[in-house]
Amino acid sequence: MIRIVTDSGTNLSPELRAQYNIAMVPLLVIFGNKTYRDEVDLTGEQFIEKLRHEKTHPTTSTPPPADFAAVWGPLLDAGDEIVSLHLPSNLSATFSSAVNAKAQLDAERGHEVPITLVDSKWVSMGMGFQVIEGARAVRAGQTREQIAATMTALDSRLTIIFLLDTLEFLRRGGRIGKAQAFLGTMFHIKPLLQIANARVEPLERARSRKAGLKRLIELIAEPPPTGEGTPPIGSGALHAAVLHAGAPDDAQYLENEIRARFNLAEFYTSQIGPVIAVHGGPGIVGIAFYRE
Repeated sequence: MIRIVTDSGTNLSPELRAQYNIAMVPLLVIFGNKTYRDEVDLTGEQFIEKLRHEKTHPTTSTPPPADFAAVWGPLLDAGDEIVSLHLPSNLSATFSSAVNAKAQLDAERGHEVPITLVDSKWVSMGMGFQVIEGARAVRAGQTREQIAATMTALDSRLTIIFLLDTLEFLRRGGRIGKAQAFLGTMFHIKPLLQIANARVEPLERARSRKAGLKRLIELIAEPPPTGEGTPPIGSGALHAAVLHAGAPDDAQYLENEIRARFNLAEFYTSQIGPVIAVHGGPGIVGIAFYRE
């Protein structure tokens, strides 16, 4: 049997992970001297409350190789093969830690273990959709190489766009990239950002949060260029996920609009986890989507 493994940066709910038999390596969140395992010791809701009220700004940390081995080991012992997809190497050291973990397992077991690693170009439910498609490919009987290809085939079709209340948390976390251009005029606008080329990129400015939410919906119909500068392909039914960090009312508004306007193949609402929210801050909302 082939098992799909990912990290908590996918923001997949426990119910979805159970439905698709997906295993997870938790990333780490640090407040002062205390370290929490994402989605194990600290939920997304708990993190947002701490982010709003703690004086110390949190940091994030990559799981050590031993944490990957702790998840992979029992699966290998059961005779399973593994396809393991992780946060982009451009944004996180998680994939590098996974590479080191596999090398250590190869050495310890005296042979190359049957693990295929996939360096995602996405975060949150962009990764989540890749993992779900990988799990469906497992059920369809694909090989590890075919499953990895199925996951990465979504690269040209996915879009992730976010609306922030502020860029301050991205600045603190060093993940702002070219969005630095917004900083001089950030006080009276709401920035829209996208994930493109496995980086955080500026997209547009909205004059208010309400206008920004409406713009998110409009961008589903006409997605911005991503990847190599071309619009995502696909014109069929919509696969969509609304993402939020402590903004359930805005998430519900987006869900209602998406359900009313688009032909949906599948839809999810996802709480943005600590590893993403530490950079986006409370109130961040977004949409991950692609078309068939």
